[in-house]
Amino acid sequence: MRTALPFAALAFTASIGVAAASARQTVPAPVSKAASASDLSGITVTAEKPKPLINPASQFVREHLPQSQSEQFPRFRDAVCVKVIGLPPEFGAFIAKRVAEMAGEVRAPVAKDAACVPNVHVVFTTNPQALIDDIAKRKDILIGFHYFSQSKKVTVVNRPIQAWYVTRTRDTTGNSWIEVANPCPITAGNGLAPCADRPVGRAGSRLSNDMSAELVHSLILADANKVAGEKIDAVADYIAVLALAKWQGLEKCNAIPTVLNLMAEDCADRPQAATDTDLALLSGLYAVDPRELGSLQRASIAGRMAQGLQPSVK
Repeated sequence: MRTALPFAALAFTASIGVAAASARQTVPAPVSKAASASDLSGITVTAEKPKPLINPASQFVREHLPQSQSEQFPRFRDAVCVKVIGLPPEFGAFIAKRVAEMAGEVRAPVAKDAACVPNVHVVFTTNPQALIDDIAKRKDILIGFHYFSQSKKVTVVNRPIQAWYVTRTRDTTGNSWIEVANPCPITAGNGLAPCADRPVGRAGSRLSNDMSAELVHSLILADANKVAGEKIDAVADYIAVLALAKWQGLEKCNAIPTVLNLMAEDCADRPQAATDTDLALLSGLYAVDPRELGSLQRASIAGRMAQGLQPSVK
């Protein structure tokens, strides 16, 4: 539909032809190509660096923090208690203390009693493969959730320091169950809820499923032969970060600054201590609402992590 022009506009339109004719007589001659090149010499146009299509913090969380069966991110609910085996007492105490200190920094619960029951075991051994094979035979629950067909794959030791995690899911009534392949035959007396009593979430909410994911135990094996040349401070920070969250895919080097690069393959930049990024990520993990949906938790953790990355942006 056309809108009628007012009379004043019609009069203005009629005068355009006259103005155009006058303008043609006063337009300067075009600048020659040679003059243009001379005038523009020395001028450099720098294009803006395109922003990445994928948020690096969000991508890091998605790749390296696996979700639990409730599709949330597990963290310790019970107070963190550390036991280090296979090192001289002073070195073992140093690492245990560093794990507890970092737990306090990121507001994870920390055991006050020296006689606490360990839920983080760090073992230094010259034969980690034989040790994990033995653990898998005698107490495979410490290997974490896996199907029987995956037993060999999940127990392959291929890194200087490697971790396995036990997780559980809890509902608001207090019921919980350890995440194993088949919890039904195991009774609540062993720490697992029978299938009939397994917690169920709340449908219909876009913010919460009325469930929470928890980290129950971290088992960390260090190959004493392969870490012998590393600084104890760096190893302690690496183990602390590894112990306080459930991780995956740490074999390759990361582009962002993280102490997890210390044991990654082909890394030119290997921080010797936990970085601001590491502490921000763990702080975000322990600050999220434990009953939020996993997608909201991921956004919160990545947001905290992005803040830790800001000082490194150039």
